[in-house]
Amino acid sequence: MHSVHARPTGRAVTAVATVLILLISLMTATSSIHPARADEAPDSQFMVVNPAVLADTRNGTGGVGSTKVPGRGQVTFQVAGQADVPASGVSAVALNITAIGAEQSGWLTVHPSDAPSTVSTLNFHQGENVTGEDFTRLTSTGMVSVVNNSDAPVHIVVAVRGYFLSATDTQAGNEYYPVETEYLYDTRPDHVTGSPAHEATPIPAKSSVTIDVAGQRSIPATGANAVALNVVAWSQGQRGWLNLHPSDQPGNNVATVDYVPNETDSSFTVAQLTGSGKLILENRGSGTVHVALTLRGYFKATAEEGGAGYVAVPSKVIVETLTGAGVPGGSTQDLAPGASVTFDVTQGIDLGEKTMASAALTIQAERPTGRGWLTAYPSEDGDPGISSVNYDEAESTTGFDLVIPDSQGRVTITNRGPGTTHVQVSMRGYFTDPPMPVEYDNPPELPITETIPEEDEAVIVGAPGRNFRANARTGFDPIGLPGVFDGRVWWHGRAPYELYINAEVYDNRPDGRCIGALVRMDGKVYSNWKHWVACGNQKKRTIKGWFQRTANRIDFKACQVHPKTRRYAWCTTEWK
Repeated sequence: MHSVHARPTGRAVTAVATVLILLISLMTATSSIHPARADEAPDSQFMVVNPAVLADTRNGTGGVGSTKVPGRGQVTFQVAGQADVPASGVSAVALNITAIGAEQSGWLTVHPSDAPSTVSTLNFHQGENVTGEDFTRLTSTGMVSVVNNSDAPVHIVVAVRGYFLSATDTQAGNEYYPVETEYLYDTRPDHVTGSPAHEATPIPAKSSVTIDVAGQRSIPATGANAVALNVVAWSQGQRGWLNLHPSDQPGNNVATVDYVPNETDSSFTVAQLTGSGKLILENRGSGTVHVALTLRGYFKATAEEGGAGYVAVPSKVIVETLTGAGVPGGSTQDLAPGASVTFDVTQGIDLGEKTMASAALTIQAERPTGRGWLTAYPSEDGDPGISSVNYDEAESTTGFDLVIPDSQGRVTITNRGPGTTHVQVSMRGYFTDPPMPVEYDNPPELPITETIPEEDEAVIVGAPGRNFRANARTGFDPIGLPGVFDGRVWWHGRAPYELYINAEVYDNRPDGRCIGALVRMDGKVYSNWKHWVACGNQKKRTIKGWFQRTANRIDFKACQVHPKTRRYAWCTTEWK
């Protein structure tokens, strides 16, 4: 055990220095050692399907009648056993929800038929059509209810894009690989992005563009069968809608985004990929429209390993600035332009030895005083400047997104509009990485090559409230190949609540893989792709960890990390 005391005094210099020597006395392994995975039940895996309508109140599909859903009314329809969704063994479904012909502004709640919820899934506005996505949990009834939370009628269309197998199902599905949010395709001036190369021109009315997806950005060239995207419609002068589908399949009548003039409209979607590796985006409107597609991740067969499985949970509001719920300090202040709210999406969730790879969140801009957008991102990484939800003045807007938490489980949402807005965030589920790690048996220890002597003035230990620090240096080869995890680690803190870890990490191997560090503090595991991983021959990165907490025990592991999927594997057996 490595005990780290927050209030060292006097001769505690020796104890602190010894702690650091033990902390980074990392393990090496020889090529004769065989890895073994932990025996853990998998979380739900995803199966993509051709989009199919499950319920449509315009024509009675799904047995929901052929009239609008009345104010404060609801419709209930069967999901399990319909379209390509199995009759059993499904934990959640990826649903596309559209509100059409609303006679009054309001919002929809989507939930399992036997588990009512008041959490908003989709906001709609009078005289407009609006489309959104949801990962809806299924219970034993296999049915879903949609509630019209307005005083006037509205048509509702619900389509399925995929489903999640129950964790106990033996059928092989697809795992999720979250990636750093980035633009995949954009037609706007000064923002042109994507393949094939194109001009900064909007998509004409009743026309389409073909978009290269496989092999672009962080998406593998082969094997991905669905991508998680946010699709945005900009600068449109007429009403219309966008349809996204594989290039080797015909289009369908399931809207990806509905848009109206003088607004920026967006929606999350899971888009199927087929053998062509390309998507066609059709403009089904009567005027031109600019589009932007931003990437959240992709789904791939589990044979690759290292992907994330899904855990569906009952919908629950985890942050609401109107009430102060989940807001640090309980503040009920709305978000000013450029202001942010940061929260822990892992709080109250027992992850065991797993880590949260991505959170499935419904994000609502409430009572906005101007037109703008919200960004949601890992707190440590900083604002990417890419929207999760676009909102219009005086219109509450809800969007769905998959957001990667940072190494401490935190997500930040920033208001990127010129006016103020309140924010509500609810959890629909989350993806988990498998337990760390793929392990080695009994690797030999590598001796410390350098330590800071006890009497060195760089080691500062004082009374509570003063900073103290210790450091050491070591070499480490995590997989028995030429190369080394090599660096200097500083550990210091201000008793009793602040800790800081800093290390230079080198990857000397020319094999295209990366070396990364895992930090465990009192049983909770932290990792950070941007700052805790070094990739490539002679590359160097800095491990940075800033924790506003007391830690009685800190441990380290070093691992091999895949540069594309960013999954940690081939780690040392024991925490050191």
